[in-house]
Amino acid sequence: MNEYSLRILYILNLKEMTGYGLSKKLYNSATGKNISNGALFPVLNRLISNNFITFNINNGKKYYSLTEKGKKYIENVFDLNEEVRDQAIFDAIGREFPYINVFTDVDDYNVLKELIREIGHPIIEIIRQSFYLRKKGDEDGINYIKTMLERILEEARERNSNADSHK
Repeated sequence: MNEYSLRILYILNLKEMTGYGLSKKLYNSATGKNISNGALFPVLNRLISNNFITFNINNGKKYYSLTEKGKKYIENVFDLNEEVRDQAIFDAIGREFPYINVFTDVDDYNVLKELIREIGHPIIEIIRQSFYLRKKGDEDGINYIKTMLERILEEARERNSNADSHK
């Protein structure tokens, strides 16, 4: 499955859309423009023939949506993506703290992996939402997120400090 196919499935997982709507969402990095109809419709036809998407006509417009097979496929891609994301976060921590698996026991290492699974997605989602705010020029929203993250970090440090003092 090519990049456009995956992007189309991802977009249609969010909501059904016309070909025109899809073309406005799909950016061609090679040309710096949105995907052309000449490139889009062969991909849509291939996805239809492979039973990943279907369409219905409403008010003279063709609306594309995922089939059950398409929904299952994109769900599997999301699951794989989460595994890859968790591993990427874990690898990044490993690069930041290269001796973490040497100086910690297996239980600590497993605790770290579990924490990445638990809080990795919300952290990525905060970054995603911040990206959308920045694209909209909502600097107040960005500052709010930064302030909240600073508060969370401050409270976590305080809790760790209090836990250390009770030992």
